[in-house]
Amino acid sequence: MEYPVAVALAKAVPTLPRGKGWWYEFKFDGYRTVLWRDAETVRLQARSWRTVASAWMDLAVAGMTSLRPGTVLDGVL
Repeated sequence: MEYPVAVALAKAVPTLPRGKGWWYEFKFDGYRTVLWRDAETVRLQARSWRTVASAWMDLAVAGMTSLRPGTVLDGVL
């Protein structure tokens, strides 16, 4: 997966899909962000495509010490 990437966005639907393989999460207000851990650094990318690691340095440090290189996380801060 190449950096940067479009973040996943929540979508409102009238009913939840059913069937095997569906996962759900609650939508809370926050900042949609992708965390990239490579061999030498961690990058945090906002939905706006901006790099935001300096604003979330605690997450960047945690990612560097806790995640394996090649890990990509997409979530809400």
